[in-house]
Amino acid sequence: MTRKVYLRREAAKYMATVDLTPSERQDIHAWVEDGNSVYDNPWYMADDRGCPMDYISAIREVNCQRLAKGL
Repeated sequence: MTRKVYLRREAAKYMATVDLTPSERQDIHAWVEDGNSVYDNPWYMADDRGCPMDYISAIREVNCQRLAKGL
């Protein structure tokens, strides 16, 4: 199995368990097609326990921070 196939399967399993908007689904597809795992994020953000956030959790946090700053 190639890395891309593995990442696509991983993303499909993830998307089956998480409520996502259509935009978030598109974001995941683009993120995974670029060779990234859905369980990674480009900001190296971690949760309250210090564990890395998955891509959607991190992007939601970034969007909340932007809204809080009025951007």
